[in-house]
Amino acid sequence: MEPKTQQQLDDLLRANSMTPDTLHGPTLAQLFLSQMRISLYGGQASVPMLPTFLKPFGTLREGVPVAVAHVDDQQVQVCLVQIQDGQPQITQENRFPVPGREYPAPLGDILYAVAELVQPLLDQARFLALCLPFPIDYDSKGDGIIRRFPGSMTVSDFAGKPVLAALKQELSGRDLTPPPMVLVSQADAVLLAAGIQDPGRNRYLGLTWGSTLDLGFTAPGSIVLRWPGIPGDLTLFAGGFSEAQCVPFGQVDYSKDRDCYAPGRDLYLKMVSTEYLGEIYRLVMIKAAERKLLSFGCSRDVLSLTWLGLDTLVEFLTDPEKGGTMAHFCREPEDREVGLAVGHAVLDRAARLVCANLAAVLTFIGGGRDPQAPVCIGLEGDAFQAPPLKAALEAQVETFLRQEMGLHVTLCQGENMVAAGAAAAALYTL
Repeated sequence: MEPKTQQQLDDLLRANSMTPDTLHGPTLAQLFLSQMRISLYGGQASVPMLPTFLKPFGTLREGVPVAVAHVDDQQVQVCLVQIQDGQPQITQENRFPVPGREYPAPLGDILYAVAELVQPLLDQARFLALCLPFPIDYDSKGDGIIRRFPGSMTVSDFAGKPVLAALKQELSGRDLTPPPMVLVSQADAVLLAAGIQDPGRNRYLGLTWGSTLDLGFTAPGSIVLRWPGIPGDLTLFAGGFSEAQCVPFGQVDYSKDRDCYAPGRDLYLKMVSTEYLGEIYRLVMIKAAERKLLSFGCSRDVLSLTWLGLDTLVEFLTDPEKGGTMAHFCREPEDREVGLAVGHAVLDRAARLVCANLAAVLTFIGGGRDPQAPVCIGLEGDAFQAPPLKAALEAQVETFLRQEMGLHVTLCQGENMVAAGAAAAALYTL
């Protein structure tokens, strides 16, 4: 790349907070950490610390069937889980598009879909685990109230409603006797699944990264100073990190946030969500065209786009010459060079932010300091199905977490981690 072009490209990426000097990892980690501590003290913070009152360990009883219902912003999924020889066996899977995604819906519609799918499993299941990725205020008695739904969903009539009580009412209305139920955070389910996949570790974290993002961790309940008298036993926490605002917004982030749901909220999520990374790339490429970093033909094609998904970006990064739409647009070597640099910068920024988030939680729990006792991080979500994005995270884990921060971690990714972890939560708790 010509030195002048390189300088212009660096200036563009810096304006969009996509260069190392605008993404100083230790500083970002401290920003996340400060928000966590403010929340624990009861101050105004954009990262809620949410104790679940669920046990982080226990006995995995063999052969005890658990019905698991997992609701996210895409679909409702159910299955039957049993532990056999220490490993989860998943059967009778079923799924349905989640109400509230394509059309507005009340919470009752979501719970109706859960009941409809889980009903055939209840004659076998001893327990029922409901797993959600949404921030929940747990009541210490086994139930909780959903704080809010993501911007991709329009759900009403959920404020102040304990979720399990409402589900129990739905099941009872079908002349069913609801089994004992547990409400599980998705990130905590991934943490528990990592303990099954890679047993014997000293500490575990659960990272879910896709259209939503959160981290689950274990700590004494008494760290929540805003709740005097809370039990000091070890409990699972959900971080609610997708709501964080302590992130370095760039030029295109402001315009995207302005035209997005809830301007000024969920700033971190809008920078790393798999639903938005393709759009961030498109907007930066438009800025590249405006700065004449692209040829006339490529600029014209880029400006014709009204939306771009992560899959299209991944396709281009995987095969720059034949990889779909963007490869067709970036036919000239100079355009291809700029397009690839911007694409990698977009994904690298997301990986840096997520690793700063991980560093904050590791620092908070005092984990990863002993090389003989690395923290095992369970991974789940669409981000880890996109090879360039997963590679960007693994590179940041090595260079930032391990080398720069001196934190010792291992990564654990398996199949059906949400279902396995949610079943484990039921077996540990009920």
